[in-house]
Amino acid sequence: MEESSFRADLTSIFGSTTGADVTTIIPHLIEDLESDNTNLHAPSLRQLLEIILDNRESKDLSLKYKLMPLLNKFAGNIEKNEEFVLSTTILHVIGVRNGSDDKTILAGAAIDSIIHSLFSGDEKTSKSGSKALCELIEENEIIRHSLMRTGFIQKVQYALINSSQSSSSSSQQTEGTAPYHVKSGLLDIVHKLVATVDDIQPTSILIPILTELKNNGEKDIKNKSINILAIQSAKGINSTFFDSKEKNDEIKQLKEGMERKEEELRKKEEELLRERRRADEAELKVRRFEQEKVQEKQEKEKKEAEPKKLKDEKENLKSNQKQQIEKPIP
Repeated sequence: MEESSFRADLTSIFGSTTGADVTTIIPHLIEDLESDNTNLHAPSLRQLLEIILDNRESKDLSLKYKLMPLLNKFAGNIEKNEEFVLSTTILHVIGVRNGSDDKTILAGAAIDSIIHSLFSGDEKTSKSGSKALCELIEENEIIRHSLMRTGFIQKVQYALINSSQSSSSSSQQTEGTAPYHVKSGLLDIVHKLVATVDDIQPTSILIPILTELKNNGEKDIKNKSINILAIQSAKGINSTFFDSKEKNDEIKQLKEGMERKEEELRKKEEELLRERRRADEAELKVRRFEQEKVQEKQEKEKKEAEPKKLKDEKENLKSNQKQQIEKPIP
């Protein structure tokens, strides 16, 4: 009863949280998010989102309460449930507020949600996203540059290739395969991009899949692919360019591979040289040690011989003295 009444109090005071409220509420929300009681997770994330939105210094809150690792627990579970939506939204807000000021990066954040809507299984949602993005492309140069440079083309390539492979292997649509309306919308956006952007080199990676769709795609998909390929060709991006780019990439990879091997060999040679030096130093130490042992032995033998020598000399002296005493006087 105490727990449920406390949560009701949290909800009632929301909307006017002060610094003191935050320091009281967040630790309890963290406790709920770490709890095994999954019923607490979505409400707690929702309250946390409101706190982050109300506090512009969300970076300080994120660092103080170590929110990123906690939110990753839910964002890393790639399931389109409420916990995933809320956790990724919180991370998005923190990231945009406290991240890069680079306009191309910021533009990526602005269109990220629209891009997600493009891949929706709901045709109306997908078409609405496609239309919105086409309008942004036409109006905003930064958006165009961001789409070209920050991974959108790779997403299009992935969706079209995945759909093409699935359709060729099975007549049934499998999970992860883009529906017809998604492919059509993506091609509309690519067409708008190649028609409005001067440097369309990043779209060269689409040439193989566009060529396949031109030859084997449905009528509308085929026509859109033909139009895109025609614009690419007119701007100097064609199969020859793609083949040349591929060869250049292969040469670059081979060169980088050779450089890596040379670096590895250099490191091995340096290690062998160090090993030789260590071995030489060890051998020198052994030789010195042996020489010292020989010297010690010689000194010991010398010391041991001295008493005997003294004794012999003493006995000789006594013998001489005796002989002198015993010698008759003339």
